[in-house]
Amino acid sequence: MSSDEKALIADAKSKILNKTTSLKGDERKVDLDRYVSTETLKQEISSLYHRVPTVLIHSSEVSEPNSYQAVQTTLGSLIVSRDASGKVHVLRNACRHRGAKLVDGKGCSKRIICPYHAWSYSTDGELSNVPGHSHCFPSLDKSENNLIEIPSVEMYGFVWMCPNTAGDSDLKTILSEHLGDMEEELLGLNTNDFKVYKRTKKTWKGNWKLFAEGGFETYHFTFAHKNTIAPYFHNNTAVIDQIGNHFRVFMPTKVLTTEDSPEQHALSMHDCSHTLYYFTPNMGLLVQKEHIDLIQMRPISVDETEISISTLIPESADLQDPQQISHWQKNNEITNRTLDEDWALGASIQESINDNAVPYLHYGKNEWALHAFNQVLNHLIAKN
Repeated sequence: MSSDEKALIADAKSKILNKTTSLKGDERKVDLDRYVSTETLKQEISSLYHRVPTVLIHSSEVSEPNSYQAVQTTLGSLIVSRDASGKVHVLRNACRHRGAKLVDGKGCSKRIICPYHAWSYSTDGELSNVPGHSHCFPSLDKSENNLIEIPSVEMYGFVWMCPNTAGDSDLKTILSEHLGDMEEELLGLNTNDFKVYKRTKKTWKGNWKLFAEGGFETYHFTFAHKNTIAPYFHNNTAVIDQIGNHFRVFMPTKVLTTEDSPEQHALSMHDCSHTLYYFTPNMGLLVQKEHIDLIQMRPISVDETEISISTLIPESADLQDPQQISHWQKNNEITNRTLDEDWALGASIQESINDNAVPYLHYGKNEWALHAFNQVLNHLIAKN
């Protein structure tokens, strides 16, 4: 166990003993415009979603050569593919003939064939065949009609895109700079060694920031999660840190007590907590003892958000074993049920905002990270 991990656990024990949480700053009354302004959303998409690296999928979802998967993003539909040599590409999911969508879902094939007129592409996006090429398109240069590629990089077990970067940009450097000190935290999670068990998607009526903000405090646990995880946690007790432009929320379970014993000294942080690592702008990694949940938020409109949850399990897990399948399915179900409770409350806040039912939102000192998160967003928008 590292000294940082020991310090984090010690801090959590102290907060449990004193029945408190991470406190900072002052109470705040928060303007509602950021949750209803279409102009703000446009700025967020152009300056955040399209100018900083964001995760599309876990690498295990395109693990085989010539595998591909369609992904819906703020740019529209994209194809994440792994070509015959093993390199990952992010491509516009639109045929260069008349723009028809090429694929839905996932597949594995040497050729991606348009369902409209059968123009076909290799998994690196190269246009390989055009029916009737010589007499229907005599002037067509196939090399100029490859699928449009979006700048991307594969690192830490994920495929990241960064659309509005120059063609000669070093995306590894851009990603490393974006992660800052959070890079060390991500490396420590060994997300390369996981695979996706199941991905679920739902669309919720609410601004994407409301759903993100719900993860930055545990003040709600006893009440919002009374029928799910509340009995296992200390309400309104968390160690919350801002790490550069990102956040870590260490939520101790009741496994971690003030009782001193050899067993307590042997606990790692993930034995005695759920820890949310939030990567600005829209990705959370909820780390539990045995698995990790990848949470992604895609704004559809100013008050509508698609939330995707992917349960990541160890690569060594045997999904041919019925007992293991049952185990991971139970983990998947309780996580989704619990997070649905959060999303439903976020949607109810949006409804109140839309109805002009409240003049502002009120953050306590224990909710300082919600304000800090919005400050980070404002800083990045101004920077980009």
